[in-house]
Amino acid sequence: MRFHLHHTHLYPNARLTAYDGPTASSGGVTLEFSDGAGSVGQYQSFAESSLILDVAPYRTITGAQLPAKRWRLRLAGERDIWCVEKKRDAGQ
Repeated sequence: MRFHLHHTHLYPNARLTAYDGPTASSGGVTLEFSDGAGSVGQYQSFAESSLILDVAPYRTITGAQLPAKRWRLRLAGERDIWCVEKKRDAGQ
């Protein structure tokens, strides 16, 4: 699965465009941020129209280092558009 993010990082209400999926209940993901930076991660289905997204650490183009984080995403009601619902703790 591949996401293009409409922003340079993830935060509640950030929007993402999904390409290539999801095609299974879990799998690998590639993230392309709006500044050209990228990261990888894993996703898993959480509930109907929701995903849990684990993002590996990455560096923005301006050099900011962002740690690994876990997010809950939901479909935004537009085709292939997802929205960050909230940050989740690693154990959730």
